[in-house]
Formats: sequence, structure tokens, C-alpha cells
Amino acid sequence: MKHHIFFIALLGLASLALNSAFAADPANIEYAGIIWGLRQTAGPVDPGPNTFSNAIDQVWIDDQGRLHLTITQRGGVWTASELMAKKDAGYGTYQFDIDGSVRNLDPNIVFGFFTWDRAPELYNRELDIELSRWGMVNGLPGWFTVQPYDKAGNQYSFDLPAASFYRFSMRWEAKSISFTCQADGKPVASWNYIGAVPDPGRARLRINLWLFRGKAPSTQGPHVVILSNFSYAPMK
Repeated sequence: MKHHIFFIALLGLASLALNSAFAADPANIEYAGIIWGLRQTAGPVDPGPNTFSNAIDQVWIDDQGRLHLTITQRGGVWTASELMAKKDAGYGTYQFDIDGSVRNLDPNIVFGFFTWDRAPELYNRELDIELSRWGMVNGLPGWFTVQPYDKAGNQYSFDLPAASFYRFSMRWEAKSISFTCQADGKPVASWNYIGAVPDPGRARLRINLWLFRGKAPSTQGPHVVILSNFSYAPMK
């Protein structure tokens, strides 16, 4: 009888260990009611190229429910962050806030909030909100893009005034895509795209922080962006 009890206790411990491991799965994170995969690569890949890490101090959620993404050096290698939603995107309004410190993001760092379809048609159905100076100290930091970016009329750039936070939104409809940015509640930029609007297909949201052309940060850091109040309101 004692052996049976001991065996059952061992099974219980094993089950607890498995459940704990699943709850702490470094390959996934839950944010804003969505399960996101965390990108991990063995070496440099696109974009950048960059090496991506899913370490627990690379991407995390604080006790206020804010999402942190970092650029971190590990064993002499700079690592980037990327979250990939595990559900399809669709027509509707996407909105998030980002801490005002992003205005001083290192010139070699790119923050991206975008849709991505693994299928190559329609330029992967990529719609971008990006914050980066693309390696230029005095470059404009704000970018709205409907891919391909190099087609006339497919990109809009703007400056960011000093603010405690910025609010970005993207409204994706069948015939138009509208982007806006506010700084502490005041309008900063708006752009309405009415070109070749892709349908959602199997596009999914992604959020990343990476190094332009794989170049190391030119400033001391820490290199982090903080998101909050993400929401998605589907079209009715």
C-alpha cells in the first residue's frame, strides 16, 4: 500500500512539474488576451539580419500589464525580440500605447507593429507602424507603411514631439487603411491609404524590436520599449 501511495505521489509531482513547465513555456506569452509565439533563432535572420531570443528577460509583462521588448547582448551577441500572434488578424481597428522614451530610441534600433502573412502574395499583406531613424541620428522616427514601401504613395513619415506616451492606431478596411498617432492625447500624424489594399488572408500580428542592418546600438541603453493598452476592435 505504501508503495502505491509513493507512486501516486510521484505521479502528482511529475504532473505538477509538467504543468509548471507549460505555464513557463519560453516559446509563448499571453498578452491582451492573445497567445503570442516568441521568436528564437540559432543565428542571424531577417529582418536585419538579427539573432532573436525568447529568454525570460528579453520579452516580459510587468505587474501593471505592460509589455516590455528589449535589445540585449548575450555572450557577445546582440539579440532582438519578436512576438507573433497565434490567431489571424482581420479588418478592424488596432490600437496601442507606447512609452514616450521611444522618441529617444537608439538610431540603429527598429520597433515594428505589423501584419504578416507567410504567403508571398500581396507582399505578405504587410502593414506597418514602425519607429526608427534607420541608422541616421537626425532621421524622422515615425513611419506608416503599406508594402511595398518603395512604391510611390505607400509610405508616410513624421516626427514625434516630446511626450509621456504615444497612442497609435490602424484601421484596416476593405478599401482603405487609416493610421494615426497622438502624443499625450494630441494629434501628431494621420494618413489614409487608398491604394491597393490587401485582404486579410491569413495575416497575423507581429511586434518586434530589432537592429537595422544588424548594427550594434550606438548608445548606452538600456534598449527597451514598453507597450500598454493594446486593443483590437473587429469590423462589424
